[in-house]
Amino acid sequence: MVDWVGLLLRAVHIYCYLIGLSNFEYDCRTGRVFTSWRCTIYALMVNTLISITIVYYFTVHSNTNIIFQSANKLHEYVIIIMSGLKIAAGLITLLNRWLQRDQMMRLVKDVIRLYMINPQLKNLIRWGILQKAFFSFAMDFFKVALSVGALDRQGTAEIMGLVVKLCVSFIMNLAISQHFLVMLLIRAQYRIINGKLRKVIEESRRLSFLQQRNGAFMTRCCYLSDQLEDIGEVQSKIQSMVRQLEEVFGMQGLAAYSGYYISVVGTSYMSYSVYKYGHHNLKISVQTSIISCIWITLFYLDAVINCNNMLYVLEHHKDFLGLLEERTVFASTLDVRLEESFESLQLQIVRNPLKINVMGMFPITRGTIAAMLGSIILNSIFLIQFDMEYF
Repeated sequence: MVDWVGLLLRAVHIYCYLIGLSNFEYDCRTGRVFTSWRCTIYALMVNTLISITIVYYFTVHSNTNIIFQSANKLHEYVIIIMSGLKIAAGLITLLNRWLQRDQMMRLVKDVIRLYMINPQLKNLIRWGILQKAFFSFAMDFFKVALSVGALDRQGTAEIMGLVVKLCVSFIMNLAISQHFLVMLLIRAQYRIINGKLRKVIEESRRLSFLQQRNGAFMTRCCYLSDQLEDIGEVQSKIQSMVRQLEEVFGMQGLAAYSGYYISVVGTSYMSYSVYKYGHHNLKISVQTSIISCIWITLFYLDAVINCNNMLYVLEHHKDFLGLLEERTVFASTLDVRLEESFESLQLQIVRNPLKINVMGMFPITRGTIAAMLGSIILNSIFLIQFDMEYF
């Protein structure tokens, strides 16, 4: 049977290498992560070329509006801010990959090791990988379609700007996909240890009602104690991977979420503008309008699955804590070693709670995401009101 998950991940790795996002190499079969002159020089050349092109594009007077042929000043300002933030986020991502190169290599090594020692992870993450791959490919495809549709009315500087924006969009999309993949693996690993912990809890509850304390009872308690220690060790590694993920993707994550925020506000306002003025007054074709609507829909759905992926990790951790709390319903005292294993695991969780943050400033919770959505709606309304008042 063809391992299409492995082939897809390999294709993504090659794609990251080609656009200069990966500045090191790794072997999924052996788990070896290493640097090479070929990869380093190629990534450096691609990153330098992108940076020089961006500087040249901003120093040459060019039209930043490639979709609307007829637009007011507010449209232009919104487009400039959206494009500027996306390009800045792309440059920050590339710079961060060089500054955090060693940390990124350690994270990739841990991810490969986790993937190799847990064969069942493939079945748990394959649909998540397929879903993310579909949205990423579809977003890039329709972004290219929009750019190709605008090429016939642009000059050399504008075409260069289109290429720059496409490259930056590809880089950010892949970087976000890498973060999604790591969180997806962590989420799947939590599902596995939750299943194991549930079995240990059920067996311990059954043993707690037994009156006899023979050798078989002690042996079974020792076995369950070993299982708890293994679960605690895996959970500790998960915590370590989350911390590494925050260190590696911290600056990039802040730029990406800022870009998401401004992009959602901007696209909401642009959607209103198309509805208000009509595509004829804005001089955009029906085909461009349809492609734009499809891309915006995919953009929103992609943002939703990215947020849900992180929230599901927190939910699985909450389930983990809930299972540990069931220890209080045990009928009688178990073996001392098993009791100590439960206490050690609970103490480990209390001393090192799981938190997902962006650079330690923005925690990812349902409350903060709801607050962000409220802020997005509020700022979108402000833009629409400003347009209604002055344009």
